[in-house]
Amino acid sequence: MLDRGQLTALFGRVWVLHAQQLDLVFKKEGLPLTADQYRLMHLLWTRNGAHQEYYARKLGRDRSALSRMLQHLEREGFLTRQDDAQDQRAKSVHLTPAGQALEGRAEACASEVLLQMWEGFASEEREQLHEFMSRLRYNLKD
Repeated sequence: MLDRGQLTALFGRVWVLHAQQLDLVFKKEGLPLTADQYRLMHLLWTRNGAHQEYYARKLGRDRSALSRMLQHLEREGFLTRQDDAQDQRAKSVHLTPAGQALEGRAEACASEVLLQMWEGFASEEREQLHEFMSRLRYNLKD
C-alpha cells in the first residue's frame, strides 16, 4: 500500500514528466516555448493585461523568476509590460499580436500531450481522479 509520501512523490513526478513531454512537443513543432512559459502564456490568453503579481501568484513563482520569464517572452515579441498609471511599482502584462497568434499552435500541442497522458483511462476513472484532486485542493484551501 502506498503511503502519503509516495503519493506526493508520484504527483511531483507526473508534473515533471508532463512538463518534459510538453517541452518535446513544442520543440518538435518549432514553437519557442517551454512548459513553464506555456503556463504563463495560457494565463495571458485567458486573462490578458493583469499585473505581474497576479501571474506570479497563479504560477506559484517569486517575482524575480517571473520577471526573467517575462523578459524572455518580451524579447521573443510575445508580450509587452506597461507601467501602471495608479501604481508606479506595478506593471501590467499584455500580449502582442505575435503572442496571440501563438495560442492555437501551443494549445494544440498541449492537447496532444493531454491525450497521451489520459490514454487508457475510462471517463469514470477521470471523473474519480478529478474528485480526489478537487478534495486535495480544497484541503489546501486554494
